[in-house]
Amino acid sequence: MRRSAILVSALVLGLFVSFLSSLQAQTGGKEWYQGKPIRDIVIKGLSAVSMNELAGIVEPYKGKNFTDDLFWELQSKLYALDYFEIITPNALPGDPNRNTVIIEFTVEERPVVGEIQFRGNRKVRTGDLLDVVLIKTGDMVNTSKLKVDEQAVLGLYLERGFPDAKVTGSIEPDPKNPKKRIVVFTITEGSQTTIRSIRFSGNKTYSESTLKKVMESKEQSFFNSGVYQEKKFQQDVQAVERYYKERGFIDAKVVNVTREVERDEEENRTYLNLTLYINEGDQYTYGGITFKGNEIFSTERLNELVRQKPGGILNMTKVEQDFQRVADLYFENGYIFNSINREMIRDEQKKTISFVINIVERNRAHIENIIIKGNKKTKDFVLYREIPLEVGDVFSKKKVVEGLQNLYNLQYFSSVVPETPQGSADGLMDLVINVEESSMAEIMFGLAFGGSTEFPISGNLRWTDRNFLGRGQTFSIDLTASPIVQTLSFNFLEKWLLGKRWSGGIDFTIQHSKSSGIPQDVLFPIFSGNNPGVDAFPDPFTGEYVYSSNGKPFGRKPTAEEIKQYNLITDYEYAGGTTAIVPSQYKMTYDIYNFSIGLNTGYRFRTPLGTLGTGTGFRTTLTYLDYDPDLFRPYLSTDRQNRGEWVFSNALSLSLYLDKRDFYFNPTSGYYLNQTAKFVGGPLQGEKHYIRTDSKIENFITLLNVNITDTWRYQLVLGAHSQLSFIWPQFWVPSGYNKLTAGTADLLWIDGMYIARGWPRELDKRTIWDNWLELRMPLAERILWFDIFFDMVGRWNTPEEFTNFKIQDFLFGYGAGIRFSIPQFPIRLYMAKRFRIDEAGNVDMKTGPLFRDTLGLDFVFSIGYEIFNQ
Repeated sequence: MRRSAILVSALVLGLFVSFLSSLQAQTGGKEWYQGKPIRDIVIKGLSAVSMNELAGIVEPYKGKNFTDDLFWELQSKLYALDYFEIITPNALPGDPNRNTVIIEFTVEERPVVGEIQFRGNRKVRTGDLLDVVLIKTGDMVNTSKLKVDEQAVLGLYLERGFPDAKVTGSIEPDPKNPKKRIVVFTITEGSQTTIRSIRFSGNKTYSESTLKKVMESKEQSFFNSGVYQEKKFQQDVQAVERYYKERGFIDAKVVNVTREVERDEEENRTYLNLTLYINEGDQYTYGGITFKGNEIFSTERLNELVRQKPGGILNMTKVEQDFQRVADLYFENGYIFNSINREMIRDEQKKTISFVINIVERNRAHIENIIIKGNKKTKDFVLYREIPLEVGDVFSKKKVVEGLQNLYNLQYFSSVVPETPQGSADGLMDLVINVEESSMAEIMFGLAFGGSTEFPISGNLRWTDRNFLGRGQTFSIDLTASPIVQTLSFNFLEKWLLGKRWSGGIDFTIQHSKSSGIPQDVLFPIFSGNNPGVDAFPDPFTGEYVYSSNGKPFGRKPTAEEIKQYNLITDYEYAGGTTAIVPSQYKMTYDIYNFSIGLNTGYRFRTPLGTLGTGTGFRTTLTYLDYDPDLFRPYLSTDRQNRGEWVFSNALSLSLYLDKRDFYFNPTSGYYLNQTAKFVGGPLQGEKHYIRTDSKIENFITLLNVNITDTWRYQLVLGAHSQLSFIWPQFWVPSGYNKLTAGTADLLWIDGMYIARGWPRELDKRTIWDNWLELRMPLAERILWFDIFFDMVGRWNTPEEFTNFKIQDFLFGYGAGIRFSIPQFPIRLYMAKRFRIDEAGNVDMKTGPLFRDTLGLDFVFSIGYEIFNQ
């Protein structure tokens, strides 16, 4: 190994000497290139490596003056990538007068991985092994990664209960392609070990069954494989000791473990009978905490952080938590170099234990440098602006954690790991953040359908770069196509205008849609209004008055007194008003063409309560509606008036939100409050006039968070959501317009995918109250979650009806399914069961098409963003 390193060093030195000799020969021994600006850096011989991957290294050197040190630095960085076996340099004049220089590198790339093989794996599937290795086909051959992957494969075997497994990685030539290599993992599995029994000895206070519940390792049974993992078992030993220490037995210890081994040669399996020998010791009460050496913070202030009260049973876990809160108080205020030690004082007669916290206070730590490592595409400034610390600031653990969450929320990185090494002098420290970039540009294709058989299947093709040009901008092109709607949109968003938390965006959308199921008014009597149930009635309804009790006609046009006296309503209202079932032969379809452009901007403020954001947007839309008037007549006058005309509408939106969620896309804690108002038409002019308001509140709580293995933890997250939406009349409109002039696409609706999951679509609502509860559990935390949900959605034809709402107005549903937590693949698949509460207060269960004779479920499959809603 040492000899190889010497040969490589000699080769690199020889190439550099040759490089210098070549340059001198071109100029008669004069080093003409020294001090000359570097016009360009050219790299020849690239195949598997793209120039874009090298741009982050070579671009900063362009324009600098050539020096030997600069050249060595650049070449060292190229070698450090571990992409190339040989790099041969050359120099070319950058112009006829040789006032500039072009550095040319001819490289020989390392071989790439053509195939990955696993030999000897019989009990573990190849697919599972491929999931844990870092090396992938197409990667450069890298011995460092190979060693890491050996340990990863071995770790998987240890998790599966193969304590004697051995793994060796090697690289072999590919006989089919001399430029490729085969990575081979040779595995000796050994026998799988299973726990047959777990016993305890010396446990006087707590029963064997109680202590078994503390352990993650389980005996083999019908419900548990009983696979033995040494690492997990050692954690179980600590868990048993911790269980005692949390109940006052601070000297409790598992003093010995015996393992009785039984071999089954036929099944190649080993069985273990485990016995844990426990020395419980005495139980102690808690005598309290005193502080010494504290001057920066008063004793009263430190005592406020102590939760455990003297006189109770001593709980060492709570003591640790109290101690950590005291330490964190100093850390949060920059005193990270303090010495804080805990001294235990026992009173054996009274069986009490007290603690003295000895504090040696030192000056605050200041940040000397903030260093980002691992970002290849993302520009440094994109990361620095997300970190709420600057060079010279007092160190704050809270702000470091906040910065890490900000970086995760960008959704650019699969890993963000901080380091805090000592600075160049006492009281100084560096903040180093290591990131690993994930895919930020993706092409996504998906299908979405839901709720109702009438709801269209939609194909969606979206190209999105969430980190456009590495500058933290978002650019996307979205194409949606279905039998009833086709949309092409372009979107651009800059989140940091002028270096401030001030966002600005623009979008342009072209859309053609077919609006189906539109009621007509072609039968006598013909109406000319635009207010359903007042001066506009769809066929086959006539607007005649009937008795509300039985629906029988009144027989003539009643007076206002008679309407009240006999409790009369129109036949349309008796059938349900806007929810009335209109037979399909009385419905029509028309085409709508939309061209819209929108501008939006907003500002974000950091507050102790979360991110406070404000936003505003303006959109103008041109709409063209078309149908054959000789065949059809929509019952709303606005649809008839707009046919064949290009009409425009203007909308101004305002929003205010407060966001305390830990992660935006898949939160596990925190809350979100949002209030928006959208003003369409009115003083803004146009053909549509209404006001829409949306009030939303969400909250997320992690109920359970337990580490099962080093790579997986079990979580239980409770999420709650409530959103109330209204459509209001405009407060002023131009002459000749109604204060509420809106089409079906402008009003609210239930889609069956996101609102009232599983329910058929309902249109033309002016009030919707959407509520849900979800219990979320990760199957693979960063990829797939299992959700259990309960929906309660109310909908009303007018805001006035909402003021007198009743339980019968709500659509209920519950169910479960899976949800992908990957932003690039936001798919949801649920099984839902619907029900309502009837007038008598009984539960009316609805029957879905799946397992109709038994469960009667509805299947809901959707893309994670709302394509058809507003």
